[in-house]
Amino acid sequence: MGKLKVTLVAPIPPPYGGIANWVVLMQKYMQSRADVELVEIVNIAPKKRGLDGRSLWNRVVGQGLEMLRLNRELKHKIKEKKPDVIHMTTSGQLAIIRDILFLRTAKKLGIPTAYHIRFGRVPEIAENNTLEWRFLKKAIDLSSMTIAIDDKTYKTLKYHFADDRIQKVANPFDISNVNVKQTSVGKKEVMFLSWCIKTKGIEELLAAWDKLYTQHLEWILKLVGPIDDNYKQELQSRFSMTNVQFEGEKKHEDAMQLLNEASVFILPSYTEGFPNAVLEAMALEKPIIATDVGAIAEMLSNHSGIVIPPHSEEAIVDALDTVLSDEKLRCELGQNAKKHLIDDYSIDVVFEKYKTIWSKVARQQ
Repeated sequence: MGKLKVTLVAPIPPPYGGIANWVVLMQKYMQSRADVELVEIVNIAPKKRGLDGRSLWNRVVGQGLEMLRLNRELKHKIKEKKPDVIHMTTSGQLAIIRDILFLRTAKKLGIPTAYHIRFGRVPEIAENNTLEWRFLKKAIDLSSMTIAIDDKTYKTLKYHFADDRIQKVANPFDISNVNVKQTSVGKKEVMFLSWCIKTKGIEELLAAWDKLYTQHLEWILKLVGPIDDNYKQELQSRFSMTNVQFEGEKKHEDAMQLLNEASVFILPSYTEGFPNAVLEAMALEKPIIATDVGAIAEMLSNHSGIVIPPHSEEAIVDALDTVLSDEKLRCELGQNAKKHLIDDYSIDVVFEKYKTIWSKVARQQ
């Protein structure tokens, strides 16, 4: 086989997010490869985000019409570009219905697919046999190969699909893309970087901060990410907001500059896949506190961070108090995190695993 021709079905920023940032990284990296060609990206980013007031009508009817339009685009691109393989990402929920349609289209046109599961709820939805899980099983049946990004998801899928069509590949990171000059000692700031929504643990974080800040009055909590105005007002009415700063949504480079200046990164999310923000914090040698969801426990193994249970403000209080009180520990965690990133999540290492999967399914066609 000559140069491998790949089509991505994935969201292109804006808006920026974990999968969209992955797309930008893949696009840039594949341009440097002589053995792989990215022939097309079918953009599945939603026209409106939940924070922008997507109604049920928009999600069901509007997105349904958009799904049909994108499926026509996919058919056209397959016939025009003739890719060897389609790599399709999914964030789950209603999007799996679209995935099933696209996977059927690819199969009908004879193009193998790598189905990349980018969310961390799989063990829970499988255990509860939810409708989302039943849709996901159908999508996996239609795909040529399915990629899990964390060990819990991988083991769950291997239990239900006992064959070599399930692979585990960690998310990649290109440390050369970190364009900020790393600070040796950050400001006394704790930074949260994500969508400011309930499922990211923002309420537990603010409740924990109310209990903690009087012991660390020199520290500031910065919340960086998009937030609905009404939800922001609700939070401001429920919590003291002492030494708390809402920074709002930032361009990626501006967010990285803020993260670089901070001394601690925290992500108390209820659910994640393989969060890119954690990788970015690792690259900047930040001590990280994050919940045991998705791949986070693996990412912060080898004393690379502090893993806490989700939904627990007391765990946040204890972890923050430990880290804010110990500068030596902060340095140690940050150094370990960066080494772990370089050793295990380098784009050069991870991309070879993608290529192996693509080559395998292309040969099987």
